[in-house]
Amino acid sequence: MGRKSSGSRQHVYIRIALLILFIGGCALSKKNEVPTAKAPEPEVVAEPPVAPEPPPVIAEPKEVLERREANESLNAAQNLLARGDFEGSLRESQKVLSLLKDQSPADTAIFHMGLVFAHPKNPKKDNKQAIYFFNRVIKGYPDSAWMEQAKIWVGVLDGVEKLKQVDLEIEERKRDRSR
Repeated sequence: MGRKSSGSRQHVYIRIALLILFIGGCALSKKNEVPTAKAPEPEVVAEPPVAPEPPPVIAEPKEVLERREANESLNAAQNLLARGDFEGSLRESQKVLSLLKDQSPADTAIFHMGLVFAHPKNPKKDNKQAIYFFNRVIKGYPDSAWMEQAKIWVGVLDGVEKLKQVDLEIEERKRDRSR
């Protein structure tokens, strides 16, 4: 969501692409060789075909796997929020935090959790919880692309909470006057 991908992931993809090109290039160069006239070979009794060896599995580093899983969980969290599954969205965001701790895109997951708690259709809407998560982005990730938006959300939600407090005070005064 508007974030630049990390340099290490790009390096991994570039290396994989170069490896594929190298292997493909070697295979093509062997196909293009011009056959030379050879003496007929003696007839050989055919042996049963041998199954080709499976290609080697390239094991990705644990960090790459965790980052991929975290990105998948983050996408799932966003999709669940769009469908109104607030609990599921929070669970997926928690997975991101458990995988990456304080690395990006953990800031996006925390910001997303604030959005879940601020969402007007969430039956468990909690502005104070939303403010808590937005403040975590502001304090914990000062270089985050989400920091400015988190500041805006904190300002808006603080204003809403203050208005609620004023409304409660007005209601209380009305009750006192009617006694």
